[in-house]
Amino acid sequence: MDSARLVDLDTWAEAVFGYPVETIQAWTDVMIEKKIALDNVVSNAVTRFMNAGEFGKHEDELYAPFCEMANRVLQKAHEIIPDLPAYPVPDLRFCRNAPVYIGACSQGDASRSPDIVLVSEATLRDLKSRKKYTKTKGQKYPTTGIDWCDLFSIWEMKSFNAWNLKDYMARLRLDWDTKLTRRRSEAHASTSGDLYRGPDPAQMYRVVGPLSEPGPEDNPLKRDYPDFNSADNTRPPKRLRMLPPESVPLVLETEGEFLASKKLPVPEAYEDQMATYALEMLSSTRGTRLHFFQCLVMGDIVEFWYSDASGIVRSHQISWIREFEKFAALLVAMACCNHSHFGMIIPNLSPPAEGSNPSLPAASLTGYSTTMKDPTLGIGVKVTLGCEIFTQYSLIGRKTCVYDVTTEPPISDEPLVIKMSLQSVCRTPEQDLLALAEGFSVSEHLPKVYLWTDRATEWRLSDGVRGRMFKRNDEDKEYEERCQRFIIFKKYKQLETVLSPQNMDHVFNQLLDCLHDLHRQLHMLHRDVSLSNLMYEMREGLVWLILNDFDLAVVIKKDGPPRGSTGRHRTGTLPFMAVDLIEDPNMPHYLRHDLESVFFVALWCTIKPLTGAKSKAKHPKSLSTWEQDGLDVIRKTKRDFYSSKNSFTSFITKEASIVPTFSRYQKWLLEFWKVLFQGYQAKAAYQSALDETNMDLKDGVITKEEAEEVKFDMETFDDTITYFRVKAALRGCKKRLMDGIPHFLS
Repeated sequence: MDSARLVDLDTWAEAVFGYPVETIQAWTDVMIEKKIALDNVVSNAVTRFMNAGEFGKHEDELYAPFCEMANRVLQKAHEIIPDLPAYPVPDLRFCRNAPVYIGACSQGDASRSPDIVLVSEATLRDLKSRKKYTKTKGQKYPTTGIDWCDLFSIWEMKSFNAWNLKDYMARLRLDWDTKLTRRRSEAHASTSGDLYRGPDPAQMYRVVGPLSEPGPEDNPLKRDYPDFNSADNTRPPKRLRMLPPESVPLVLETEGEFLASKKLPVPEAYEDQMATYALEMLSSTRGTRLHFFQCLVMGDIVEFWYSDASGIVRSHQISWIREFEKFAALLVAMACCNHSHFGMIIPNLSPPAEGSNPSLPAASLTGYSTTMKDPTLGIGVKVTLGCEIFTQYSLIGRKTCVYDVTTEPPISDEPLVIKMSLQSVCRTPEQDLLALAEGFSVSEHLPKVYLWTDRATEWRLSDGVRGRMFKRNDEDKEYEERCQRFIIFKKYKQLETVLSPQNMDHVFNQLLDCLHDLHRQLHMLHRDVSLSNLMYEMREGLVWLILNDFDLAVVIKKDGPPRGSTGRHRTGTLPFMAVDLIEDPNMPHYLRHDLESVFFVALWCTIKPLTGAKSKAKHPKSLSTWEQDGLDVIRKTKRDFYSSKNSFTSFITKEASIVPTFSRYQKWLLEFWKVLFQGYQAKAAYQSALDETNMDLKDGVITKEEAEEVKFDMETFDDTITYFRVKAALRGCKKRLMDGIPHFLS
């Protein structure tokens, strides 16, 4: 959220909806001219919204009138706007969703319940025939058959500002309730100037002060307003009583001051909730979405959000009460979006000829196809996607999806998969890095590539919404250009499905050897050692490790130091990332960082129950912290892991417990941890010596030349964390691991 970009509303709407500002303004003018605010359905819905959930007591009472108003605007637009094109999705509808839960993602534990969803009417009709999701633990309400793939957009309603709408109108000597629902006589409404549009633009005001003067504690009219900066800002205010308009003291602000004022503060809890919806939409839709937009409605204030692989872009806020006609025009612009604007068309992938409804979102990419050129045969190969295997569960990232594939003509007798991702153009392509390993022994532990293609010349992320934003604004410094990449690999299996006490030592020694050989033979660092990137195949009855996913790998120049991340975002997987990299993501990446990640993967495997495991061991709170909490919390808990010589033992005995089947690996993990602990102790001693040296230099006790003699090798922490030291530590545990376990390497 810290890197989210804020742009003006016109820029946001033109880029995301694809309609120029002039068109939206023309629609706004028509809305004013045709008096859409005086439509009976619209005015009644707005009035009910303002009276709903009296002073914010019941947020759920806001949903129905808002949906009714929005749907009526979409319907009425075709009657009053000349030459308005037909909506590409003809039956889009706003409908209430809360408190119903959307089906949870297969990789995520949480279930979400957005307030209002934009869906196709065909989807709603189809719900009765769908399989119902069962109610899961912690859910108050069961889920229905609707899935994230069915949604075009999400609208989240918050009532903490809705409860003062009536006060707001009273402060301006206006009454939406009567002026919208009671049509004026012909004599009174003979000119367009008599149409209610709020105060005169030159004299427009808004409330900026308290709505009533302080009174005695027993004053029944005293108001209790929430503090938006407090930690308890989501608590609804107490039941309030409305003051008559004539008795409300006015504290006004001119329109110029209003436009120059800061936006309404959005509580962090609301921002997090919006981010989780974007996460689910981009991760739980099985690769069918390139981007997604949603809206946060806080009473009369609206804020639009757009999310893609490079981050979030938020719009400036607008009052849909104050500028109702413009808001209505924005609703129409959204309804005029096609599947591409909704992010539902993946470039360079063709949908199946049969069995798909072009007006509905695709549930998955199964059946989609593309053509890739075989470099050996020099011919085009048709690639057809089968079942989904993996979808990356992250908000910002490469949006990696893996599907089974078949090819025509066949290019291999072995099972194949296709990896589709949006890769940073500033990084060396994965296929190029893997090609460097040909002829080296380390290639035996790397995935086999059959076909690949980069679509950088055909499509980039900036060809869409991001590019349109750049035309009206300076380039976003946080934005990271992405291109589309397809790679076909031999199909391997996840290591966690086969990992056992009999083969864990053997497999992790292979992993250490592989990382060492990459560094020694190719001067390459993997930089993303994680459980999901460890695959295997069986060779001669043994588990053979395959180190997968070289998207973040880097080749080190022989005559230069390792470099940090070349991307704009953090490199690695947080639960397995070395402490140094969490504290300073820009520091050079060393082999010791990958070795430390190996330890965290091994710890994770022996504590967290593996896939399919029958163990009922609970997921330790500390590991959950590394996976789910913010960077500050993760940084602190991981730093504490090396705080004393008893930290590991204390962690195992107090905060976690090793799965019984892996209990003999406690000593193995302890010896591995000791190597890392000694390294961090050496660094702490060096830092202390350096501070003392700097003080002596400042006081003139030592010379500059003497101070420069205090050196420390950051690459290995003065030779304390190395491949050879880790291997020696684990070798000493070999006999203990083998005792009583037959077929140790199988």
